[in-house]
Amino acid sequence: MFQEIKSKSLTVDEIVPNWANKINVVWQTGFPFPLSLRWYFSLDSPAKCIIGEAHGYSSQYENECNICDSIGWDFGHSFLMRSRQDFMANVEKFVAHWNKKHI
Repeated sequence: MFQEIKSKSLTVDEIVPNWANKINVVWQTGFPFPLSLRWYFSLDSPAKCIIGEAHGYSSQYENECNICDSIGWDFGHSFLMRSRQDFMANVEKFVAHWNKKHI
């Protein structure tokens, strides 16, 4: 049974269901205009950001997984730069990392 669970790759919708809608907005239309301060402050808060949601709304991952920590900072940076391409690349990188290390 464990091998069956381990072999299943999760999607972004399954890993971070609350952030999934915002990620889909970025994918389809780009970032909200003007710059959404609510999004920025959520992305800047380790417990509330995309990575934090995946880790149960905890910031403990900052001390436990350097890759998650790095990707979390990358999300904030790509949001401030309004780089849809970088943001979506971070989503892909995070999903691949999550499925490899945290599933």
